[in-house]
Amino acid sequence: MNADILNLNDDDYLSVEDMMAENEDEQNAQADSVTSAAQARGNKRRHSVCWKNFTIIGDRLSDGSHNIKCNHCHDLYNIDLGRNGTSTFLRHSRRCSKTPGSTPGSNRKLDMMVFREMIAIAIVEHNLPYAFVEYRRVRDALAYANSSIEFWSRNTAVSDVLRIFEKEKANLRKVLTEVPGRISFTTDLWRAITVEGYLCLTAHYLDANWKLHAKIVSFCVFPPPHTGASIAMKLMEILKEWGLDKKVFTVTVDNATSNDNMQGFLKRQLRSYCSLGSKVEVQVLRVLLYHSKPVNKQG
Repeated sequence: MNADILNLNDDDYLSVEDMMAENEDEQNAQADSVTSAAQARGNKRRHSVCWKNFTIIGDRLSDGSHNIKCNHCHDLYNIDLGRNGTSTFLRHSRRCSKTPGSTPGSNRKLDMMVFREMIAIAIVEHNLPYAFVEYRRVRDALAYANSSIEFWSRNTAVSDVLRIFEKEKANLRKVLTEVPGRISFTTDLWRAITVEGYLCLTAHYLDANWKLHAKIVSFCVFPPPHTGASIAMKLMEILKEWGLDKKVFTVTVDNATSNDNMQGFLKRQLRSYCSLGSKVEVQVLRVLLYHSKPVNKQG
């Protein structure tokens, strides 16, 4: 408990909510005045919402005041409840960092870079449009929460998302580089209704604690033709970009015809980039590529 007792007989500015709450408390106090003298001494019912967060400690003091403690941060106050309202308690409840529903940082200076990054993460996580930052009602709500916010355009939101992507990509590259063993890959490609081609490459690996992870290392536009040679060249381009061309263990694909030719091109590329002794892994790669066909046919 805080040993300092704060005197609440102040003349702080009252917000509209404070004045409404205080007026309600005064009306409730007038209604309670019809209770008996015994109730008035210690059992008086108090209606203000602030009493959910505060507790009166002990009996009334000789000067008519009471010691009142916050139930969350344990700050101790001294106030004459017969002369003062509960507006100070209401203000404390909103600003106390330990009180549920409080807004302790409403008056602090806003770091716009941190705030923009949080919005960018929300756009990615919730699949929001970049124009979200330009919605009028969203801006009104943000301005109400903090009037110091400097708004930005959708183009700036795009830059923020790309910056986060590059940072996460660098973090993932560092993790994959430090993987103690080899890495297996799965890949697939397809064409959209608009005839646009896409390719996805996913890395599968075990960390030092033998926990299996799967991370997408590339999801990119891959226009036709989807020949075996072009697929192999694209995969090698991605592997070299990530520095993983010497850490390949297996590559699993579907039973598309182009993958029959792709495995030959990819095998030769891996042999040229890998060190002595890697031919065993390349042969395993070829076997797995063939064995993936009947599995996919059954599925």
